[in-house]
Amino acid sequence: MEREKIDALESIFGLDEDELAEVKVGLEGMDEEQAESEPEKESELKEEPIPTLMSKLSASVKLPDAFKFKDKNTFFTMLRNIYRKEWILVTGPSGCGKSSLGRILADIAGKPFYAFNMGDTMNPAAKLLGDTKYDASTGTFFKKSRFVQALQDERGAFVMLDEITRDRTGDLANILMPLLDGQKYMALDESDDAETVQLNPDCFFFATANIGREYLGAAHDIDRAYKDRFTGGMYELEYLNKSLEKELLMQRVTDLDEKAADTIVDFADRIRGLYSAEELSSAVSTRMTIAAARLVADGFPMADSLLQITLPFYPIQGGDDSERVMVKQTIQSME
Repeated sequence: MEREKIDALESIFGLDEDELAEVKVGLEGMDEEQAESEPEKESELKEEPIPTLMSKLSASVKLPDAFKFKDKNTFFTMLRNIYRKEWILVTGPSGCGKSSLGRILADIAGKPFYAFNMGDTMNPAAKLLGDTKYDASTGTFFKKSRFVQALQDERGAFVMLDEITRDRTGDLANILMPLLDGQKYMALDESDDAETVQLNPDCFFFATANIGREYLGAAHDIDRAYKDRFTGGMYELEYLNKSLEKELLMQRVTDLDEKAADTIVDFADRIRGLYSAEELSSAVSTRMTIAAARLVADGFPMADSLLQITLPFYPIQGGDDSERVMVKQTIQSME
């Protein structure tokens, strides 16, 4: 009998050595009888599947409660890409959770999170590289950007490049190309002897982009060479279906009752249908449904909450045929 089994019996039942010896003899006899009565059938034994990286991730990491996926494989594939250091580009409408997903993935991977919004500057070079400063005692000097600090973070940073399609200068992609391809460095200026910044080997890039007719700089497709740098692939996130969005609202807004959640997601679904039919210029995002749910949970009337959150996104021009009238009519039809 295996020593581990004897040790286990001793620890569980507290037997002394003599009693343990008797049990051992009895169990060994049982083992021999079982071996005679049930001969091994090696030919019928099935080989166990070899564990893969994806199977290990699926078995060891729980799907995050804070984010809902239409397909759970999307989440585990993204984790695989982080492990393999293959950059990710996520596209989708505003408010569907792209930026939130980046922070969740960084937390799970145990990486320091750095976010850089590419639509809030007219000077990508200064944002990504740094800028010249002046000090009264030392004169002018070059101060490296927070982006450079992220690239050199010894812990291996999770760098989120948010809304890359909002760059209106065209400089962003040119600066990032050497970082995202095999060179993995960035020059701090365009001179021949420019100082270069080497990318920490554990640094990871996660980029997001809004694609659609209503987003600034997003009406056109992303440059093919830019796409190719994201070797982990492009993930197209869409708004959740009604059942998953309801589940998300109930989780994020714990005071919200189920009937109110049903009404909010039904309204969002109707407006998104009108947007898809090009009758409205904008859809209702998940961010907006959560905001409306919080108002309702705090005691605001449902109709007032939906109007408060959504109406400013639609143009007033057009009189009785305006988009605002259409949104109001949609709300009224649900009362």
